[in-house]
Amino acid sequence: MSPEKPSIVRSMDTLTRAQEVQSRVELAHFLADLSEGIRAGREAVENASAVDLLDAASRWVADMDGFFVNRGEEAPPSPTWG
Repeated sequence: MSPEKPSIVRSMDTLTRAQEVQSRVELAHFLADLSEGIRAGREAVENASAVDLLDAASRWVADMDGFFVNRGEEAPPSPTWG
């Protein structure tokens, strides 16, 4: 038996969650959750390697302050998208 495909409702939940991200911490958690959802088969993607990109992105966002410290710069206080 093949794994159950995610429903449209699940995709809308993901889109809604993405639109509600307001901080770097929330973005890191969202990306990590999305990566895990893809690995577990709860989220459908066209490119299976996207899971590795999402996993790496979530880890980079979570440690973004260290990146800026290493460059001698101040980390941005919050995202500027919107």
